[in-house]
Amino acid sequence: MSISLNRIVISNFKSYGGETVIGPIQPFTAIIGPNGAGKSNIVDAISFALGEGLTALRVKHLSELVYGISIRESTIERVMYVKLIFNINAIYGIKKKSFTREVRGGTYQYKIDDKIVTNICYMTELREMGLDVKVENFLIPQGYMACFAIKKPKDLTTMFEKIANSNEYKADYDRLKLELLNMAEKINFEDKLKKQILIQKKYAIMEKVKTDKYLKLKEQHNKYKLKYQLILLLRIKRRVTFLQDKERKIKSQIDQYLYDKKNVIILMEDTKLQFKSLSSSLEDIEQDILKMKNTIEQRKTEHIIFEDNILYWQKKRESARISLDNANKARDANKRIVQELNNEIERINNELTELRKASQTSTVELSNSQVKRYMELTNEVEFRAQNSVKQIKSLMHDQREDQAKLDNENRCKEELKDKEKQMILKKANLETRLTRLQDSNIKSKITLMEKTAKIQELNKKITETRNKLLNLENDIVQITEELSEADIDKNSVLHRNKKNETINMLKQIYSGVYGRLFDLCKPIHSRYNVAVTKVFGQYINAIVVDTTRTAIQCIQLLKRDKIGTETFLPLDSIKNIILNERLRAIEEPQNVKLLYDVLNISSPHINNAVLFVTKNTLVCETSEHAKMLAYPDDKQEAYDCVSLDGCFYRKKGLMSGGLADLTVKAKQWNEQRILTLMEQKAQLMREFRNLPKISLMQSEVDIINIEINALTCQNKYVETDIKDTENEIVEIQKELDMVEGKKIALNLTIVVIDDNMQKRNEEIKNVEKYINSIKNEIFVDFCNDINVPDVSYYEKNNLRIYQEKKTRQLELEQQYNRIKDQLRFENENDIENKVLKWQQAVEHADTEWNKVCQQERHAKIKVEQEETKMSKLNDNYTNVAKDLEDVTKKLAEYKSQISVNGKLYLEGQKAHIAVQRKIRQIKIECNIILKECKMEDINIPMSETHRLEESIFTSSSSSSIESSGDCEILTKIDFSQFPKEICNFTNEKLRDVALQLIEKIMKIENEFDDLVNLKVDEKIDIIKQRMQKINTNLRNYRNKYDEIKMQFESVKVKRYKSFSDCLERVTAEIDLIYKNLVNNTSAQAIILPDNPEEPYAGNIIYNCIAPHKGFQPLQYLSDGEKSMASLALLFAIRRYREIPFFIMDEGDAALDKVNIKNVVSFIRSQETLMQFITISLHKELYRNSDALVGVTVENDVSCSNSQVFAISLNGYRKSK
Repeated sequence: MSISLNRIVISNFKSYGGETVIGPIQPFTAIIGPNGAGKSNIVDAISFALGEGLTALRVKHLSELVYGISIRESTIERVMYVKLIFNINAIYGIKKKSFTREVRGGTYQYKIDDKIVTNICYMTELREMGLDVKVENFLIPQGYMACFAIKKPKDLTTMFEKIANSNEYKADYDRLKLELLNMAEKINFEDKLKKQILIQKKYAIMEKVKTDKYLKLKEQHNKYKLKYQLILLLRIKRRVTFLQDKERKIKSQIDQYLYDKKNVIILMEDTKLQFKSLSSSLEDIEQDILKMKNTIEQRKTEHIIFEDNILYWQKKRESARISLDNANKARDANKRIVQELNNEIERINNELTELRKASQTSTVELSNSQVKRYMELTNEVEFRAQNSVKQIKSLMHDQREDQAKLDNENRCKEELKDKEKQMILKKANLETRLTRLQDSNIKSKITLMEKTAKIQELNKKITETRNKLLNLENDIVQITEELSEADIDKNSVLHRNKKNETINMLKQIYSGVYGRLFDLCKPIHSRYNVAVTKVFGQYINAIVVDTTRTAIQCIQLLKRDKIGTETFLPLDSIKNIILNERLRAIEEPQNVKLLYDVLNISSPHINNAVLFVTKNTLVCETSEHAKMLAYPDDKQEAYDCVSLDGCFYRKKGLMSGGLADLTVKAKQWNEQRILTLMEQKAQLMREFRNLPKISLMQSEVDIINIEINALTCQNKYVETDIKDTENEIVEIQKELDMVEGKKIALNLTIVVIDDNMQKRNEEIKNVEKYINSIKNEIFVDFCNDINVPDVSYYEKNNLRIYQEKKTRQLELEQQYNRIKDQLRFENENDIENKVLKWQQAVEHADTEWNKVCQQERHAKIKVEQEETKMSKLNDNYTNVAKDLEDVTKKLAEYKSQISVNGKLYLEGQKAHIAVQRKIRQIKIECNIILKECKMEDINIPMSETHRLEESIFTSSSSSSIESSGDCEILTKIDFSQFPKEICNFTNEKLRDVALQLIEKIMKIENEFDDLVNLKVDEKIDIIKQRMQKINTNLRNYRNKYDEIKMQFESVKVKRYKSFSDCLERVTAEIDLIYKNLVNNTSAQAIILPDNPEEPYAGNIIYNCIAPHKGFQPLQYLSDGEKSMASLALLFAIRRYREIPFFIMDEGDAALDKVNIKNVVSFIRSQETLMQFITISLHKELYRNSDALVGVTVENDVSCSNSQVFAISLNGYRKSK
């Protein structure tokens, strides 16, 4: 069955608008056309129809494939499709089959023979026809030809796998290969594990030999240990009996001391009641004295206020009196002026009367004819100069009026000057008074500010004192509660205090002394106290020093001063211990730590000392965990371990406990804190007693408040007076400004009047000159007759007296008028009202002054009365204080007696406690012995064994000591079952026997191995079980491996056969094809796999030897030679896998004419086998094709539309 491409139908694809049909397709079809016409779009259309993706179609979005996108048409509504129509030559004839891929509504649709199918079905049908676009063996895009042959070897392998379909077996091949490797690893692991188990079995057998030897020694060890423990218990029994007798004697003495102390306490309680009553009375008197002081201060403040008011009204009264005196003086001056003016008027009237009489008699002295003629001539003169006379009379009248005005203005000016002087004087007095008041006010305000600041300071101090008092009380209560809750023996605290004094003394003398070990390093948590105490052992109180020399010097000093025995750790001579860092990574059991890591070390200098004591000891949560790590199956992994309850397991096999004793010793970690708390409490008590008394400060605050109120009231009065004085000064200043304005106005008026009068005098003189000229003219004959030069001479000599009198009369009349005006002014001045006003002010000031004086006297009397009461209170206070002092002396005597009895009681109590401590210590030793016996399986004769076990071993807390003491452990031991020879021994004999037993026990312990496994039989059984399990696993894994290997080999053969068939076929064909292509038998094409056994897992190497050239890699050949090599490979692949057609997009671009001719010749030789469709720009190629498809572009439309024209060349070639 052969398949060929018949037609290509393109609709709205890229540049092809509408439906375009290309066909029928000839065996050798060439597509030509100008650049940009759409030739490559035909190749894209075929690729699209064959199922290629968008990236291979040179677009990013699906809409870009639809024609019309360049003019922004709606591509959603437009349908785009490409249809490929094939001719299938079958036995029964030619059958057509079409494949259509379209885009409708933005989605793909697939059709076969115009029937919609799925994508999978569509692609499967194409692959069955040999058209798989993923293989890339029949459609060569533009520019891809030269690159095809120089693919990477790995890519060539992948391509061959796709062509051969061997990749179908790749997933099963990889899976089975991985399973096979995993199974091989498991088998290898089990083999190694089996070898390890065999080695463990060998070591377990060796351990069993050691364990048997250890059990024999252990039995002998327990025998000696039992006898040794019985001796210790018997000695403890005797010591306890002696101490109990001593305890009873001390208890009777303590009871007697306590009885005496109680009697004295009863007497002291009665005295305390009397002391309390007197203290209460004294406090009441103190309160009364404070209240009385406050009252006296208040009364004195009121008295001071009244005194200030007296001074104030005294000043007001004196000021009013001065003003009244000034008013009286002004009134007397006014009366005197009025009287003088009246006398002046009377004198002027008398003088005027005399002048009138004299003027009447003066005319008689002149001759009647002369006077008559003179008068006639005068009338003539007046007639002729009547206008001038009227003018001069008018001027004289105006002159007199201006003179009167001028006199009046001058008088007013003088009055204003006098008034101004008085007001200036008054203003100066007021300003002086204002300055004094302001100074007084400023001082009062400063004092008030100081008082306010002081009271604020006192209030702040009171608040701080209260807060501090409250804080101190809380701190004291808290420390007291902590001290009461602390279960620490005071004697041990005192002993620790002495130890601290010793170490402080050594530090002061020797700089190389660091301190005691338990002070220099402390557990990070109290839960580790017991464990650390157990491991520290005898070194817990050791003193750390820098060198051995320092330790020797300290020991000599202690011996010399007989202070006591101490243990020293010199850093320069102790053994250096190296920490095993691997121990910090232990995860099982949980919470296992190095003991060194749970210590908080104060200085890095002492690290060696801490490591020397702790070594690589591990601390565990429980004794079971400690035992598990100390005695493991592998003795190389054994370590010293201690549990939190004090059980210490050494890797050598020794173990020790003693929680009760360790709990007591571990309390010393808290003793230093107790001492610190006691010192803090003493310091807080001192601060509490040194705090100032709040009541005294509050009394001082009350007194200052009274003073502040008095100052506030005083400032109020002073500020009111200042305000009134300022207002009065402002009013006086306003009046002065008004007077000054009036003076200026008067001066201006006077100047104007003077100017007018001077001008008028000039006019009068001119008019008089005119009248005199007329007069001289008229009186010329008269003057001749009387023999005088002129009439003026006559008037001066004969009429002079007459005229003088007339002038004098005129002056007196003017003076009269002025005096009248002045008298009227003086009468109009309201002097009496001013006098009355100041009289009332003096009376008011006298009344207020008398009232304030009376209040001051009453206040003074109250102050004296309060001071008398104060004196009585002071006397009463002195008497009560004396009685209180007597009672205090009695209390001191009673306290002394109680102190003596208390000391005796405490000494007895200390002795009793010491005895009890010794008894308790002995019982603890007994408890430790019994517990060790229980741990080492040593049976002690007991009367009630089950109760003993319950009391000793059921509790791991610190209360086990007390419980064991309460149960009287010693009474539970049956001493009657002890060997009789031991019971009859003296204490010295018992001690000697115990020493001998210790030597024997130590000798046996030295023979013990470092570690034995008592469960070695169980270990051997476990090893056998594990060996059996490993053998079973090995059989199962090997069977599974064989099964997987068979499956893997089957898949491998299938994959190899499929891939090898393809590779061998292509390898066999490619050399001949390449020689035909280049038309030269010297050319050679070679395909070689680098992994012949599994070629699909390696690389495929493809090389060509071009004609007339030596061997060189393909990448160094020319583009034309690369293209020829690519064509040879493609045609060789086609020989293995038939394809309907072969498409090249300008695959001949790099070929010269000779190569093109060779290619055309090869195509012609193969045209019966498949169709060749090529896009070419070379005439040498497309001229030899069977048909030409021309592609052009319409240029007269808004969107470029590719047009296709086809022509068959077979007829032309035949005719030619």
